[in-house]
Amino acid sequence: MKKIFKLPLRQSQNCPLNLLELDKNNPRLQTGIDVEIKSNDDLIETLANIASLDELVSSICTNGYLNLEPLIVIGKNDIGPFTVLEGNRRLAAILCIQNPALGDQIGVKIPNSISKRVLDSINEILCYRVENEEEARSFIGFKHINGPQRWDAYAKAKYITDWYKRSNGTVAISEIAQQMGDTNDTLRAYIYAILLLEQVTEEKLWSIKDRMNPGRFAFSHFYTALSRKEYQNYLGLQGTWSDKPPLKPLPEEKLPELSEVLSFIYGSKSSDQPALVKSQNPDLKDLGLAIVDEKARLILKSKGTLEDARDQMKAPSMAFYDAILTASLRLKKAMDLLPKYDGSDIQTNSQIEELFEQADTIKTMVSKKKGYKGHVA
Repeated sequence: MKKIFKLPLRQSQNCPLNLLELDKNNPRLQTGIDVEIKSNDDLIETLANIASLDELVSSICTNGYLNLEPLIVIGKNDIGPFTVLEGNRRLAAILCIQNPALGDQIGVKIPNSISKRVLDSINEILCYRVENEEEARSFIGFKHINGPQRWDAYAKAKYITDWYKRSNGTVAISEIAQQMGDTNDTLRAYIYAILLLEQVTEEKLWSIKDRMNPGRFAFSHFYTALSRKEYQNYLGLQGTWSDKPPLKPLPEEKLPELSEVLSFIYGSKSSDQPALVKSQNPDLKDLGLAIVDEKARLILKSKGTLEDARDQMKAPSMAFYDAILTASLRLKKAMDLLPKYDGSDIQTNSQIEELFEQADTIKTMVSKKKGYKGHVA
């Protein structure tokens, strides 16, 4: 009679591979990229795209699987199947090695010849079974938030916020930070950012899927913005940073403003709003200054550029200087190209005449200004 495999709670033991399942709720999958996962193969392909399985597959195929660090698993009973809470990348790599056709299909390179020693090393995998996700949380969180195998910021934030929400208000952010080995301020920014994203999405006022850039979600733009006083003031969040924030931290009447800010940062396909933040420095700072300036904000709401908003906020003399400087630099570029121009294009020659007229008008009007100093040659 065949012996039934059993994996007792809180014990490490080699587990048959066919009893292990990937976790479809794996935080590593939280990247903001819209991916439809219908099958186990979809999960493996997504992990391959996110977590670069090629290097791990190559290492296992060369050296065999080093069965040292157990996968952390959970199951309804001790006979399985077991869902892998920690170690999904390792399991996905092993499944690709066992099924080279799948590896080829999803773009993971599998060697044509794999030794029996390597295949034997992946028949059974060392696993440690926990009773519930809470029991595994601090270990997994430390490893992937501040440990050697870090998730990206959005995956970290989703994981930590889920931890906070599951506590039903019994665990403070400072307590989570202590277990994670992270700072309160960082985790507070993560949690507030995720709670606000969930709140605005629930009200169908904005969603990550609606952003202009379809790639990896630039989550750091948003949580960094929330640390700036301009965004806090505009959203009515100043003075509300709490160690135990409500699950809906934003007043309902401020949700349209939150939707507007997210649309400015990331863009919105549904409203044809371009993303205004290309890089955090200086775009994020300048956008914050613009949203609290009524005239600059109106420019942005009218699909104006961040540069247009910057000009609105500048002193008139500085905006004029910048425009003249930009024109001068472009004319210098034209001077460099002049030797290659044969003078035969009517449209170009007409534009040159117009430039002379505009320059003469500016020269005349500036010299008549009341505050005029110096000589316009």
